[in-house]
Amino acid sequence: MTRQSKRRAFLRTAVVAAAVGVAGCSDGGSSGDSTGNDDDDGTEDGTPTPTPEQTEADVETPDEPVEPEGQTEPDEPADVQSPKQAVDDWLSNTDNYDGNVNSLVRRNDVTIDVGVDDGSGGNFAFGRPAIRVTAGTEIQWIWQDPNSAHNVRERDELFDSGRPVTSSGKTYTVTLTEPGVYLYRCSNHGSALGMRGAVIVEEQQTLSGYPAVDEWLSEYDEYSGRLTDRTGEASVGVQVGASGPDGQNRSFDPVAVLVDVGTEVVFDWTGRGGSHDVTWEDGGFESSDNVRDASYTYSVTFDEAGVYRYFCEGDKPINGRGAVVVR
Repeated sequence: MTRQSKRRAFLRTAVVAAAVGVAGCSDGGSSGDSTGNDDDDGTEDGTPTPTPEQTEADVETPDEPVEPEGQTEPDEPADVQSPKQAVDDWLSNTDNYDGNVNSLVRRNDVTIDVGVDDGSGGNFAFGRPAIRVTAGTEIQWIWQDPNSAHNVRERDELFDSGRPVTSSGKTYTVTLTEPGVYLYRCSNHGSALGMRGAVIVEEQQTLSGYPAVDEWLSEYDEYSGRLTDRTGEASVGVQVGASGPDGQNRSFDPVAVLVDVGTEVVFDWTGRGGSHDVTWEDGGFESSDNVRDASYTYSVTFDEAGVYRYFCEGDKPINGRGAVVVR
């Protein structure tokens, strides 16, 4: 979800170090004081700039960055038109990203492992490379790799765990209160090895996050205030003539579904509860036929993000309402 805002994001951070090793990249065979930081190589395509040879006398020990403490007030994340596309582009070289953003919008706190197997035998990955949460969720990164030095640094430095360290047990915690897309990486391994991650933060407006859906379905007992998350699926089924709380077959199931742009939603008639149809309140789609036939199906492919409400013309006063949220 993107939003124009002039508010500044409050980012509460906390760092706890346990069994912290020597700072810097320990897996490169270089001095323990060298960070191997690829944030400074001036490239984003994974090709590091050649570094001139240095003698031991030439090597300077970098200043120790100040570890985040207490509450900071960074600028809000950059506004992007397509959060999913921004994540796909950022993680294009991340081996353990399969194109799915893990939806954790119902959780108050989330943990992400740092330095896990990336699928090639090296511990150069974040355990959950892409997640979606609501504003105010606490996110904690937990170090798992005692051999290689890692850190967590947001692309625009909206949060930063400090210099890379080797550790099993170090933790770093942030609470993101501003909606937007946060893209981060390990300074040592984020370019050539693709050790990157992403967090999409959505505003928590109502229980479902979509007031139009909550109002549309407010009188329907089968609606719990939660969307059925079917993101990541190319085709999603909805039953027409499903059994409702009153035992009558005049409902849609699921009554409110969350899908990705490009998803096909297939409405499948049960053949129970009389004749039914799907008529759209939003979107301008052509309505289905009004039939009872259990073999009848009707499908719509959603090419644009938005909220699409629909109803059964005959059952609208009773139960027959539903909604599709596309993002």
